[in-house]
Amino acid sequence: MKAYQQQWIDNSFLQSKAQDWFEKGLLSEEQNIEIKNQFPLDFYQPNPFIRIALFLFTCLACIFSVSLLYLIFESTFRESPKTGLTILALAFGIFSVFLLETLITTKKIFQSGIDNGLLYCAIVAFVTVIYVQLEPLHLPAWLEFTFIMPFFLVAYIRYADVFVACVIYFLLVMILVDFSLTFFIGKTLLPFIMLLFSLGAYYFVEKLKQRADYLYYETSLDIFKTLTLASAYLSVNYFIVREGNAMINKVITSVAPQIGLAPLFYFFTILIPIVYIVVGLKKRDRTFLTLGLLTAGFSFFTYRYYFGIIPTEIALLICGTLLIGTASFIIYQLKQVKFGFTYAPDSNYEGLNIDTLLLSELVNHKLGQHNDELKFGGGSTAGGGAGGEY
Repeated sequence: MKAYQQQWIDNSFLQSKAQDWFEKGLLSEEQNIEIKNQFPLDFYQPNPFIRIALFLFTCLACIFSVSLLYLIFESTFRESPKTGLTILALAFGIFSVFLLETLITTKKIFQSGIDNGLLYCAIVAFVTVIYVQLEPLHLPAWLEFTFIMPFFLVAYIRYADVFVACVIYFLLVMILVDFSLTFFIGKTLLPFIMLLFSLGAYYFVEKLKQRADYLYYETSLDIFKTLTLASAYLSVNYFIVREGNAMINKVITSVAPQIGLAPLFYFFTILIPIVYIVVGLKKRDRTFLTLGLLTAGFSFFTYRYYFGIIPTEIALLICGTLLIGTASFIIYQLKQVKFGFTYAPDSNYEGLNIDTLLLSELVNHKLGQHNDELKFGGGSTAGGGAGGEY
């Protein structure tokens, strides 16, 4: 089911870790070179700038191709626009997938920009086919999203694309929200429904990280984790709930009306950032820590929006001064390791663990097998075998 070879991802991970350990002095240069030789990167992945250029070029090529096909079959489109668009989109989607699979197999491209562009164009083509067919039925939005979801799921399972992963999560959120709004009880309990959904999605992502092929989906699962934690906070944030309630009920006033259970949402608005920060510090998890700081800032904004007693510019000046002062103090204190934390850059180094030991043993074993096969002396003439014999 996977388009890319698992060995590509594994080798890339090993080389990255080995380079990190080499820079930290945990591996010698000889060991680092041996790892690169033993786990080669036999795929094409250019630098980010070339990747962006290839992605844009691929998208433009797809647009020009579709435009050319449209001009060729213009008469068919005039007679039956719906049928013509369906055939064109379906044919282009199938061709894009065929070309994508061929390039991955023959040219060994991996997240090169070309494969990303072809994947997105193929998905757009297939979604267009579904939309054209469903549009006359006037189905609710959640049902239309449900029909197009399988294309994104298949694309994610096979290609593990980060953007596709984000779209899947947003589609799930929109399906759940739109479906809940069709019922009075769902509209009333929407914040709690979203909170439970976010927590369930986070638990599901953590379970997926235990899979043997976790590295194949590592980046996208990290994005999923971030989105679940962000949606968990936003679903019960007082500002989001109050303003969202006014929008749902189409109440147009300068200030949104008060909501029920306001103290509970105030409690969540204050509690969740604290929980994220504590968990981030305890587990040394940057995702939790970063989101904790961001949500704390949004919680402060929420309070200021409804209960501001000083001008905004003065509040920003005070907050900026406090943040700079606090950051400077923490940086100064963490120049030396304290409680397992340090300001020194670590390049995602998480300490000398069992992976380091195993990899070092592997490299030492490989290096230990290399004997000096070329020995001087014993030749037919002087000069260590200059006569052709050793």
